[in-house]
Amino acid sequence: MESTKFLRHTAIKTLIHTLLSGNFVQEDEQNQNYFLTEQKEKLYRINVIGIIVHKETVGSITNLLIDDGSGSIPVRFFEENDILKFVDVSDVVFIIGKVRMYNEENYISSEICVKSNPLWLKVRKKELKISHGEQQQENISIQKPITKIKNEYEENELSEDNEFECDNKIEMLPFQKMMILIKELDSGEGVLIEDIIEKSSLENSGDIIIKMLEKGDIFQNVPGKVKVL
Repeated sequence: MESTKFLRHTAIKTLIHTLLSGNFVQEDEQNQNYFLTEQKEKLYRINVIGIIVHKETVGSITNLLIDDGSGSIPVRFFEENDILKFVDVSDVVFIIGKVRMYNEENYISSEICVKSNPLWLKVRKKELKISHGEQQQENISIQKPITKIKNEYEENELSEDNEFECDNKIEMLPFQKMMILIKELDSGEGVLIEDIIEKSSLENSGDIIIKMLEKGDIFQNVPGKVKVL
């Protein structure tokens, strides 16, 4: 019998309040399940950022309750994940996963969980309001925080007495260093995100990985692991 090949959908940036209404739709074996929003948008995979307000482990299942200011929703991990050792209440996390329902409650089944810069939470909320045609007057004010965050890992300005003037070498950008590290750690099956963060010398490794995933420089070949394209 020929196996069904599912399309890997893009993780859609979403505010949590969107996930608190709508319906989980379970399809047949030939089609993927999805979450149907009140606006009739089909969400196969979602991308959210939130603050951990509660954390608990029951047996082999770990639950994080995250809040982004628009609402709160559980994030569930059904298998042991080393990243959970490094995140706790009050941390901001970047989550990619799928919306599911249990006992009439929506929750997120996590594929990727990365500790994130708190500034991204403000940026996400503003950019999604603007993308939906709300608060258009914030177009100018949002540019400053976005630029500030991007500069942390996309720009590497050299000072007057830097290495470039000393030995004519140009320092690699952070994302280039991260790309090299992932290639070095990858034995062919991808690299665990927590291993990359642990071995990286960059302070904002989690944010760099998030940006590289969003830009498509790297991809998740299996849950929790990434590879260079």
